[in-house]
Amino acid sequence: MNCANRGGESPAPSSTAAAERLRALAADVVPGHSLPQGYYCDQAVFEADMSRVIGRKWLVAGHVDRIRNPGDYFLYEVGRESLIVVRSDASTVNAFFNVCRHRGSIVCTQAEGRAARFTCGYHAWSYGLDGALLAARQMPADFVRERHGLHRCHVRVFHGLIFVYLGTEEPPDFDATFGDLDPYLDFHGIAGARIAHRESYPTDANWKLVVENFLECYHCVPSHPEFCSMHPPEALVAFGAGPSSGPADAEDAYLPTLRAWEARAAALGRPIGTVDDGADTTHLRLLLQRTLRPGYESETQDGRPAAPLMGKRQAFDQGRMYLSFSPFTQLVADNDFAVLFVFTPRRVDYTDVDLYWLVDGRAGADQVDVARMIWGWDRTTRQDKTITENNQAGVRSQRYTPGPYSSQERRVVTFQEWYLKQLDQGAATVAAAGNTRTGS
Repeated sequence: MNCANRGGESPAPSSTAAAERLRALAADVVPGHSLPQGYYCDQAVFEADMSRVIGRKWLVAGHVDRIRNPGDYFLYEVGRESLIVVRSDASTVNAFFNVCRHRGSIVCTQAEGRAARFTCGYHAWSYGLDGALLAARQMPADFVRERHGLHRCHVRVFHGLIFVYLGTEEPPDFDATFGDLDPYLDFHGIAGARIAHRESYPTDANWKLVVENFLECYHCVPSHPEFCSMHPPEALVAFGAGPSSGPADAEDAYLPTLRAWEARAAALGRPIGTVDDGADTTHLRLLLQRTLRPGYESETQDGRPAAPLMGKRQAFDQGRMYLSFSPFTQLVADNDFAVLFVFTPRRVDYTDVDLYWLVDGRAGADQVDVARMIWGWDRTTRQDKTITENNQAGVRSQRYTPGPYSSQERRVVTFQEWYLKQLDQGAATVAAAGNTRTGS
């Protein structure tokens, strides 16, 4: 069986055919409109996305609370890649490609667990938690065990969030990319948080449709009654999907309310700031803090808290933070809990959507009302799964044509510009890496 054809995928096109296909699609892009069909449906585009965009970004694989003890591990799977993310000791988190160095079999087959070592079920080669090869039976005398450890993946833990980088080249400078987010994550207590609930919403849609849906609130009123019930209508129009997502006049109208809240929140110790990265940046980050519905202290059905205060807070300030590390990872933090959204591209028309609800690490199980805590975002994400899958189904039609964006979808336009730039820049990086390998 052709490996490129697993899961119903079409065989990968030749590099020349793929390049020609991408050039033809780029010529059909209409500014201010959704992308041409091929960007959401073609295997050639997905292959390019993996090599040029996804494989060259710091991706959040999860939170360290998922691997509390040495030997705890989980698999993070993106595209065709499978990574073993493991706590090797009390202070070290490693990530390895889940590929045996003997003949390439998958080493770990369980999605998560605890292990003293990793043993390949094919020929019993075994590896330590540091990736080193421990045993390989009946190998010749000149076999050098030290040269056959598991391939490492770049990994960085930042405020409890586990970032990985798939590329073999040096990744973007992590501190320069994310260091300015330190005070916000510190205040919200993300490093010391624990996972109170985790849920998966596998979505039969291209990753770009998943991201585009999250970056606009034009659909919020018709699609998300629960979400809208927790937020001021004027805030949803102005900043429903972060800075630069709504009409400029709506932003101007809401700003006095926002500025007054920022002053109150700052007086309670909250660090105030905004990040609104443009299309020329590496990760397209976002940071916006704004009000909840008047009288609400948390994103719950009745506005009452579902858990104790998180992090360094001393009192509820009736606000929330939306932070995007990249189009693939979002964090929404209320005063009492935070929700981590991880969007992981798997196939051209399939994306893993995983949510982690985080609470203060000092909060006891009896202090957290999980059902009330997940009510809003669980329902909203199930609705997003439905509408995004419907979007993908319609985009497949022969009658699909790119449609114009509304003034409430400004951030989607920025994402589109960023994505197309990443494809172009990634092509140059891939070509340079190929020249280096061949010595040209």
